[in-house]
Amino acid sequence: MAPNHFVYNILISAYAQEETVGEVMHIFTKMRQEGLNPDVANYGAVINLLSSIGRMDDAMSQYNQMITEGLLPGIIVFTPLISGFCSCGKWEKVPELFSEMLDRGICPNTVFFNTIMDRLCKNGRVMEAQDLFDLMVHMGVKPDVCTYNTLIGGYLFVGKMDEVRKLLDNMVSIGLKPDVITYSILIDGYSKNGRIDDALVFSREMLAGKVKPCVITFNIMIGALLKCGRKAETKDLFDGIWANGLVPDVITYSLMIQKLIEEGSLQESDDLFLSMEKNGCVADSHMLNAIVRSLLRKGEVPRAGTYLSKIDERVFTLEASTCFRGERPRI
Repeated sequence: MAPNHFVYNILISAYAQEETVGEVMHIFTKMRQEGLNPDVANYGAVINLLSSIGRMDDAMSQYNQMITEGLLPGIIVFTPLISGFCSCGKWEKVPELFSEMLDRGICPNTVFFNTIMDRLCKNGRVMEAQDLFDLMVHMGVKPDVCTYNTLIGGYLFVGKMDEVRKLLDNMVSIGLKPDVITYSILIDGYSKNGRIDDALVFSREMLAGKVKPCVITFNIMIGALLKCGRKAETKDLFDGIWANGLVPDVITYSLMIQKLIEEGSLQESDDLFLSMEKNGCVADSHMLNAIVRSLLRKGEVPRAGTYLSKIDERVFTLEASTCFRGERPRI
């Protein structure tokens, strides 16, 4: 049986996930050679790939080609195109393509709005993201938890805390409940804005509201508390990971161990490292390099040598920042 559009789309999508542009374009060419012209889904997959890696000229070339062939682009084409131009900072193309999309009678959906708002917020263009949110509501497209998470994260990024509270209240008023991602964003954002106590309030609210936290949430809070030197609360949070049926990961242990080294609690840091590996959490290259750097800063050369040996044993790479003036530390 000869491959059809559906089969080719699976192939294109598979190679697109690996970002192998050459293979994708080869499949495109092969389709035509077999007398099968790409359809909107095929073009959408290719445009999505090209846009995701910043090749916007090539993405637009494919877009223009599909228009020439009489195909009508859908939301699966406009979403990656507009998102790609946002990521590349070519903002002048965004309103142009958005207007073209509306002129073609294509109604943006929640995923479209969320994607573009995310790009705007990550570039600090929060007010434009807010305008897009307002347009979304005006057009009758329902925002979801992801929509609010994106905008909340954007306002936290620029330090507009009052707007965050308004969004949270609005979110709850329309029947949406903050999820673990919402709380992780809030805890991280408030911590980075120097409001650790408020971050702790959200942490307690999350647990009281029966929203199951993830290890990432704990890591964010532990990192923030360690920076402030709040050791007792950090220990309580570390113990709370186990109490919530979770297991600390490499990042959790790395944060705790580096802080112990910084404080001079070297035996305690060694004991925690051994406990970590005994519990089945194996140190990765980044963690071991970080421990070596921390020990060298404290002048603990022999101890650093123990961890340097682990890097060698596990055939990990010695990071440039671990070396002294580009040379391997002399242990």
